[in-house]
Amino acid sequence: MPENHSNTVAAPAERGRFVSKRDISIEIFEQSDGRMAVYSTFLDPYHLIRLDLTVEPATKEILAAHAEMANHPHSLCPLVTAKAQTLVGVRIGRGVMKEISQRIGGGQGCVHLRELAMEAANFIATALIGFDNGYGVMSRQFNAMPENARYEVSKDRLQGTCHIFQGAAHAGIPAPATH
Repeated sequence: MPENHSNTVAAPAERGRFVSKRDISIEIFEQSDGRMAVYSTFLDPYHLIRLDLTVEPATKEILAAHAEMANHPHSLCPLVTAKAQTLVGVRIGRGVMKEISQRIGGGQGCVHLRELAMEAANFIATALIGFDNGYGVMSRQFNAMPENARYEVSKDRLQGTCHIFQGAAHAGIPAPATH
């Protein structure tokens, strides 16, 4: 009978010669008017791309978008940065990745600007978990809640996004305490 290796983890491959690195960095600031300022950077040996977004947390709508390329492999690359403006009006929520791809990806866009915008949208969505329940942007109060309470607040918004949120209560999340 063959052995089941489904739980076996392979050892990492030998590292070899280090040849390159790519970093994506995203910072979110809560402005005095309550809006979110999102600063995203894509950096590798060929690219330095910046995407700045302004988001209204209550509506999850992108209100402003600006991109620039400080480093790029081809002289025409920066022409695509104007496409960042097409992100204005996009709402962070279900379907946002498809919307971003359609607006700034493909043959008329830039795969790296698209990737940066998608990562920014993911992080914005994370920062807004609990917002609709009154916890604010990236709330410390929300993060300090017991795991089961965070699950209850998040489960409808995050359903189908990972193995924890697959519809029915996940076996690994303790049930909320009842009084």
